[in-house]
This record gives sequence, C-alpha cells and structure tokens, in this order.
Amino acid sequence: MIKSAAKNLEMQQIKKSKDAAEDVLRLERVDKKTRAEESQEKIFKEAEIWLSKKQDLLKMSEVSLILDTYDDIFSDFDPRPYNQRALSDDMLVELKRATREGSSGVIEIKFLVPLHSRDLNYETLIKKRLKDHFRKHYTFESSEIDRTKKSGLIVAAAGLTLSILGAVLLPHSFENVFYNIIIVLIEPAAWFAIWNGFDLIFNSWKVRVPDMEFYNKMTKSNITFIPY
Repeated sequence: MIKSAAKNLEMQQIKKSKDAAEDVLRLERVDKKTRAEESQEKIFKEAEIWLSKKQDLLKMSEVSLILDTYDDIFSDFDPRPYNQRALSDDMLVELKRATREGSSGVIEIKFLVPLHSRDLNYETLIKKRLKDHFRKHYTFESSEIDRTKKSGLIVAAAGLTLSILGAVLLPHSFENVFYNIIIVLIEPAAWFAIWNGFDLIFNSWKVRVPDMEFYNKMTKSNITFIPY
C-alpha cells in the first residue's frame, strides 16, 4: 500500500510537471503570437504613415511625380550624362497630362526622390537640363508657328498676284488664244493659292499651339526635388 501510494504520488507529480511544461509552452506560443501580431500591426501603421506623408507631398503641388531614381526622368536608351541626356517620353507625356487643365500661372513641379538616393549636384544638373529642353522646344514650336503664318502670307499673296494678272489679261483673251490659255491655267492656281494661304494663316498652325503652350508653362515652372 505504501509503495502504491508513493507511486501514485510520483505519477501525480510527473503529470503536474507535464501540465506545467505544457502551460509554459502554451504561454510562450501565445506570447510569440502576440509579439508577431504587435510587430505586424506596427509595420502596417508605419506603412500607413509613410503613405499618408507621400500623399501629403503629392498634394503640395500642381504636378508631382514619384521617382525611384533620377534615371526615371531620362530616356533608357541614352547613356550620356544628365546635362546632355534625352528626356523620357513617358515623363513628358505624364507632365502634359498633369498640366493639361492646370492654372495659367507658375506651375510647381515636384519630383519625389528616395531620401537615400538624393544628390544635390545631380539635381542642379537635372533642373538645368529640363529648363534647357523646355526652352528649346518652346522656341522651336513658336518659330514653326511664325514660319507657317509667313508661308501662308506668301502663298496668299502669290494667289492674289495671279488673280490680278488674270484680270489684266482677260480683255486680251478674246483676241488671242494664247492669253486665253494662260487665263485658264492661272485662275484655278490663283484660287488654290489664296485658299491654301488663308488656311496656313488662320488654321494650320493651331495644331502646334498645345505643345507651344505646354513648353511655355514648363519654361516658367518651378522645379524642386523632395525626399520621401
């Protein structure tokens, strides 16, 4: 009986030890799960704060573009340095889309750059390259519009001259077949030149106006880089 009681007591102690060990393991698992949930919640909160800050930066200007690196501004196929490199078509398209309904005043362009990637020397070169590009293309579009209008004036003037010449030759056409043939050739040419000239003066150049206005806005814009 004494042995049986001692054995039962030993079994109870072993069971209690096992139960205690299981409780410890259970508490450790709960503690790990709690810490994991807290860590995950912390990560989510930090991500929300980061996204909120980025959204605030995007709202600070009329045009905001997020960059992974400075190379996003330039063409992938141009290996030249930043002060000579061609601009990215995608970036220009995005700028045109963003400024299409923008204000007529000075436009604020903000490039959001990762903090660890910032280089003030590069940013100075890039600002100058952007301004040079916008100024060059504004001058080109403006000169093309002027050239088109001048061409229209010349063509219209030529048409009017032909029309006057036809009127001068008209009285002689009844007496001379040669004059009659000249008038037949001059009249359609005169009308074509007049209408084509007026089209160049009043209509054809308008297709270049959106690009000219875009580059004009860009030449006057303020360009800044903001870390995120």
